[in-house]
Amino acid sequence: MSANENKKVVEVLRELNEFVHDGLEGYERAARESKDQLRQDIYRKFSQQRLAFANELNQIIQRYGGTPEHATTNKGKLYRQWMDFKAALTGNDEAAILGSNIYGEEWAQKAYRDALDNELPYDVRGVILRQREASTDVLQRLHQMRENATGPNAPTGTETDDSIVPAAVRTNLTLKTALYAAGAAAGAALVYALITKRIPTDRLMASVSNLTKGRTGSNGKTAGQSKKANQ
Repeated sequence: MSANENKKVVEVLRELNEFVHDGLEGYERAARESKDQLRQDIYRKFSQQRLAFANELNQIIQRYGGTPEHATTNKGKLYRQWMDFKAALTGNDEAAILGSNIYGEEWAQKAYRDALDNELPYDVRGVILRQREASTDVLQRLHQMRENATGPNAPTGTETDDSIVPAAVRTNLTLKTALYAAGAAAGAALVYALITKRIPTDRLMASVSNLTKGRTGSNGKTAGQSKKANQ
């Protein structure tokens, strides 16, 4: 292969490996935040899988004369900062953690498809295809986990009699729902701005980071918790 062909292989694999590292960090985070022991184990397994994928891609990158890639994508960093902000508003829950993993795995699928759109050596394509198939299996597993959690026997919330729920609790639930809706709308606006490049990525990341710090404080507590602790 020519030097230019080797360079192309390295560029494609380094870009793909950024998305693989997004998955690595995402599943590590999910394992830390989940309160369900079984899900923690599943997320750790997926994280270890992505570490193996990253190492495999880096070995190929080095074989073609490139430097190993250990970074994540700017989009992934932005998304994780956004999730920090949303969690500060509404709290972490299993459904949100699972939804984030599904979203990330769908982006991984796109990254593998984009990589395969390039002219690559047969052995390199084989590695990418194998990793993509494994990613597809993970995505199916995540969807199955969500279906099991929201199946016909899962609580829907419609059985609750408002008359036996304290008014203070109903008010808190309403506020939480409103905050979640507002957070989702803000997140959509941020993603739209990123995709359309109306706001530079670095400015978006800085904005979300500042919002997160402002909401949680430097000690990781929410503004309300810090205020209560100081009283």
